[in-house]
Amino acid sequence: MMRKIFLALIVSLFSLEAKATNCTPTPECASLGYKYSLEECENMAVKCPSGDSYYCPNPRPKCNIGDIFYSDNTCVPADKYDSSKTALGVVVYVNPNGIGGQIMTSNSGIGEMLWSTKSVDTGLPVYSSLQENEAAQDFDSCGNTKKIIAAGTSEIFPAAWAAKNYAPTSKTAGKWCLPAAGIFRNISKNLETIKNSFSKFGGATLVSCAWSSTVCAHIPAWISYFNYGVDGIASSYYCGNYNSVHPVLEF
Repeated sequence: MMRKIFLALIVSLFSLEAKATNCTPTPECASLGYKYSLEECENMAVKCPSGDSYYCPNPRPKCNIGDIFYSDNTCVPADKYDSSKTALGVVVYVNPNGIGGQIMTSNSGIGEMLWSTKSVDTGLPVYSSLQENEAAQDFDSCGNTKKIIAAGTSEIFPAAWAAKNYAPTSKTAGKWCLPAAGIFRNISKNLETIKNSFSKFGGATLVSCAWSSTVCAHIPAWISYFNYGVDGIASSYYCGNYNSVHPVLEF
């Protein structure tokens, strides 16, 4: 009886050794689809069980200034433009961490309109003409726009509402914003690259005198100012009361 038990133990040990020898290594996270950082996954992030990467169904893209951005949430350099896809605009700003940013519409500007028709406090910071550099550090296009439209109707704030109501696709309806002054400064720093990208698909002509969502003292807001030797922005004193709107979209 003892002999049978001993033999059974030996068989069990050999079996365990064979299983240990045949164990396969744990698959790497990337091969299982966990290949994004948490910053790339705004929603529905699932962490890899054996690492620090994540899976998400709609990761935020990493784009470069001047890339053409499509409605399927992808971006490509201008020389790889694909006319079979719907281009929404050109990347004009990339967030400091390299993930996400803002694109500017391929539309050549929406009309000529007032920024506001009456004096209403939006709750936004007010930068004087002596604070141009401070105004140019404002990149919160959509945060600004939300505050403006919350402060008044389209009759009071025509420019901000025109940007919000811009809807080249149903999926992006309500998501477009009036650019912050920093976006215009960033465009100015990369003007030739961005102009070239727009020209690839017959898009917008970047013009001076487009409204920003950054408030300026004594006059409604800062405006784009590319064509007259000024670095991207100026007070609306240099243009007029009626200026165009070039909406931007966060991605």
